[in-house]
Amino acid sequence: MTACAAHRPRLRRLWLLPTARVVGGAAAAGAALAAGLLVWPWAAAAVAAAVAAGVAGYVYRNRARVAVERRLARALRESAPRCHEDVELPGLTGPVRAESTGDGVTRITAGSRLDAVRALGHAMGRDRGFQLDLVRRSGSGRLAEVWGRAAVPADVEYRRLGLAAAARVATERLEAPERELLTAFAEGVNAAFAQSTPFECRFLSYRPQPWRVEDSVLASLVLFHSLSFNEQAKRAEAVVRRALPGPVADFLLADAEDPALPEGLARYRGEAAAADLVALDRAVAGSNCWVADGEDQPLLACDLHLALGLPNVLYEVDLAWPGTRLRGLASPGLPVVLAGTNGRIAWGVTNLTADVLDLVPAGEELRTRTERIRVRGGKPVTVELTTDGTMPVPEQPLCGEKVAVRWTGHDPRAADLKFQRLAQARSTAEAVAVLDDAHGVALNLLVADREHRAHLATGLLPRRPAGSPRTDPADGHLTGPERPRITDPADGVLVSANDAGLPEDVFRIGLDLDPGHRARRIRAVLGASDRHDAAGMRALQHDLAAELYVAYRDLAVAALPPGDPLRALLAEWDGTATTDSRALGVLVRLRESLAQRVLAPYLAVCREQEPAFRFPFRTLDRPLLAILRARDPALLPAGTTDVDAFLAGCVREAAGERQEPWGRRNRVGLGHPFASLVPWANPVLGIRPRPQAGMLHSVRTAVPGFGAAGRVVVTPGELLGVELPAGQSGHPLSPHYADRHGRWAGLPPKSPAGRPPVRRPGCGYVLRPSGT
Repeated sequence: MTACAAHRPRLRRLWLLPTARVVGGAAAAGAALAAGLLVWPWAAAAVAAAVAAGVAGYVYRNRARVAVERRLARALRESAPRCHEDVELPGLTGPVRAESTGDGVTRITAGSRLDAVRALGHAMGRDRGFQLDLVRRSGSGRLAEVWGRAAVPADVEYRRLGLAAAARVATERLEAPERELLTAFAEGVNAAFAQSTPFECRFLSYRPQPWRVEDSVLASLVLFHSLSFNEQAKRAEAVVRRALPGPVADFLLADAEDPALPEGLARYRGEAAAADLVALDRAVAGSNCWVADGEDQPLLACDLHLALGLPNVLYEVDLAWPGTRLRGLASPGLPVVLAGTNGRIAWGVTNLTADVLDLVPAGEELRTRTERIRVRGGKPVTVELTTDGTMPVPEQPLCGEKVAVRWTGHDPRAADLKFQRLAQARSTAEAVAVLDDAHGVALNLLVADREHRAHLATGLLPRRPAGSPRTDPADGHLTGPERPRITDPADGVLVSANDAGLPEDVFRIGLDLDPGHRARRIRAVLGASDRHDAAGMRALQHDLAAELYVAYRDLAVAALPPGDPLRALLAEWDGTATTDSRALGVLVRLRESLAQRVLAPYLAVCREQEPAFRFPFRTLDRPLLAILRARDPALLPAGTTDVDAFLAGCVREAAGERQEPWGRRNRVGLGHPFASLVPWANPVLGIRPRPQAGMLHSVRTAVPGFGAAGRVVVTPGELLGVELPAGQSGHPLSPHYADRHGRWAGLPPKSPAGRPPVRRPGCGYVLRPSGT
């Protein structure tokens, strides 16, 4: 590989290491002082000697860390990305042209789809090699081998889950098109691994093992687990229903928007509740996706909400082969576009938040085996794993009873990866037919061609008749045509934001669905116009309306007396999550306080049934607001006689002495996994936190550690724009490590006003079959 101006390593980033900063600063200060003393040579020499002695003392005192810094710097320098020369890639049937564009995306042009996927594997292995290995090691419970004791708890959890065994079985049952695709991808990844070792692997002193088809299947199961493993919600619902009468449990677990208060509710309020009883605002993997009419063809916008970190958890893809150009976002380890276009259709996904898990009584013939987890720098850890057939049996019982976890992800059909066939669909009808024949990960899918559009539930979904108790186990799985869908709505608008957007009058699909604040806002904005453009779609992706907090604002304003400055602050709030809003922080803390003081006491009895109980449901505002709007002091904490006085006291407590801007609380940065190993390297490996507009319940989702991992706007024929929280490369010395963060974060452009940003020239190279 050779260096070029566009891809020359940014070695100056190494000056952000602690020792480099200290030594560089001391040297600069010493040089400046010595320069002023040149008329007295002996004084200048004394200054230089003092600086040298100070630096030597610093290095000696911190010699252990300095040694690790040197090791990290060496790993970064030796693996720094540069422009490729031509590459030999086993398995290719012809030459493939690859061009690394100005934003770091590798544009691939091949003579066949499989050759394009081989080249994609090579690019992804080069750009995200450690990320691929991290997913593989995490999912199989083998991270501690290279990470050390800190990874043991995660390894134990994944060993108990049994994803590695499930991936092996699913791999054996793959159909030929999926096996061929994943084989081609693995050949490309392994060519990249053979050429260079990721800096993280160099630092940890190991080389990644060859990538296998089974590893991509495992990556799909890790994704499915992150989206739908809802054991906590299932446990919580079972405990609530056991601890409380049916009407009270139904009220607290409300599906309805405005639940009716059950008779005698006040009798079930406890005197006190633990501070952690209500799990407020859990960051649940989700997304926004919608389709609306453009000027001459449909527009589809999609932003996928996932954990934020470095490198990005999504990877931009640009593949071309005769008759097709496939562009969009993929999950590392999978040659499958989740949101994008193939030139004929556009599609995007959101988390279906499907009810795909049951807790069933464990059988009598349980099997227990012992596994050893190798630990870097320590003794192996032994863990006992109990299963009931293929179902894991958790150590923690449910209300004193041993249960087994029946999760759809353990079924080989959950990883059939037939979703990848969308890449070759020519119309919405073909896309629907592809998915009707597929199972896989449970998702909402929105798809559109120039004439037709559809929203459908995809994946391996348990059969749960509408109206059946939510705690009853499922009876088999739905066929493709049985899954709910909406096609060609009269207004042309389709919206999915993890809410109840699909009909469930025949079969119940979701569990703990999003309350719908984002979906309602998207529909309201789209409904205000008959035609839309790409700029409008991008603007909607950054919409800051915070509808959830309007109800709490209204309660607070009504309770505070006229003339109160706090009342004026809240009354003047414009209902948005801007960084300079001082009212929003007050309302967020008010909601937290009310959930703890008003709702939690009704759940306190659940801790008696289950010591680890927490209430995790996102619909908690429904029962909480119903209680507050009833204006009954008997439903509020003991001693309450005046509802307004109680609410006013909660508001003042939430406001404190000083109301800080929302951006001071909502600071979002990006961290590398190494932050837990070498936190002092954050200036090199991470992106520092900055105030961010938005919140969990606004269309623009951005909170610490969680947010839009990618934003896409497409038509059936063209990719119009992509925003990523960082860059395409996973190497900190690459110019494409963090170059796209500014636009994603809404930072001012670095180019002077009126001047377009400078586009870096790309690097081109050819991948050739071995031996040519």
